[in-house]
This record gives sequence, structure tokens and C-alpha cells, in this order.
Amino acid sequence: MIALIKGEVLEKEDKALIVDAGGLGYRVQVLPTLLTKSLVGSTVNLKIYHQISSDKQALYGFLNQEELRHFELLLTVPSVGPRTAMGILEAASPRVLGQAVAEGDTALLTKVSGVGKKTAERILVELKEKVELVQAGQAVGTIQQELIEALMSIGYTGGQARSSARKLPAEVKTVEEAVRIVLQRQNN
Repeated sequence: MIALIKGEVLEKEDKALIVDAGGLGYRVQVLPTLLTKSLVGSTVNLKIYHQISSDKQALYGFLNQEELRHFELLLTVPSVGPRTAMGILEAASPRVLGQAVAEGDTALLTKVSGVGKKTAERILVELKEKVELVQAGQAVGTIQQELIEALMSIGYTGGQARSSARKLPAEVKTVEEAVRIVLQRQNN
């Protein structure tokens, strides 16, 4: 499974970027905000959701772990597929979506093509507890994810980086502090 693509934007399509990563061109479906910001020739670093079904494969790219996490949460709702999940994230950032879920606001969701009142209500019910859990663990999760990326950029394997992130004390507040702790442990 593909989890990350870092490379040069070769082309922009209607809802996707073609990204050259290691000589391969990947078509990655992205949110309109990312599509607008990305310039042909610029480098992007995308968190990837790799969808594999019996008849096709698709890549969905996000700038950060928070967007990816919310996309994956939306996919846990019956009758919500990748296209609908992308539409919801296009209409509402993860923070706005979390607020809509907390307030039971179906109006935001029904603005998305293909989401009626019943589907919007189902999304709110299904996500209420999950979004609260994600938001509660977000600060720690973000530091851990950034630590993994930082360690991999200095030569750690994915497994080594994830193992180090799991051993991180809960009181760590910054990525810099986390990297310093991991490197000190390695040197001892």
C-alpha cells in the first residue's frame, strides 16, 4: 500500500495532480484547495489513502495527517465512499466538520452533492464519538507523526521511526523535543 508520495507536480487535472515520484507518474485525487495551491514543477509531500477494489485502484492525497484521518473516518460510515468523503472535506475543513458533528449540524453536510438529509444524519451519528476521540488525541498524534517523518528524513526506517514514536513520553510538547529525546536514547 502506498502511504506517502513526495515528488514534482507534472500536471494538474480537474480534480487530481500527476506527481512524479522516482520516475513514476502517480495520479492523485486531491482537494480543490491543494489543487489550487500546487504549481506545475513544485514539489509536494502528500499523505496517501490508497484505495484498492476488484476493478480499480485510486490514490487520494492530503497535505496533513488530520485531513487523511478525517477522510478515513468518513469512509467508515456506510454509504459514504471516497468521492462523497472528498466532497465533504471540500465543503468543510476537519475542524469545521468536527464542529458540525459536535453540534449535529446536518445543513453543512447536505450542501455536498449526493448527501441527503438521512445520509447527513447517519454521518453525524456514526462520527460523533469517533471525531471526539480523534480530536482528543490529535496533539499527541500530530507530534508522533511529525516525529516519524523527521526520523525517516535522517535515515531511520519506517519501523524504527514508528517504534521510537510509540516510546515517546506523553508530556512531550514539540517535535524538536521529541527528536532530541530519541537521539539521546540512541546515543546512550
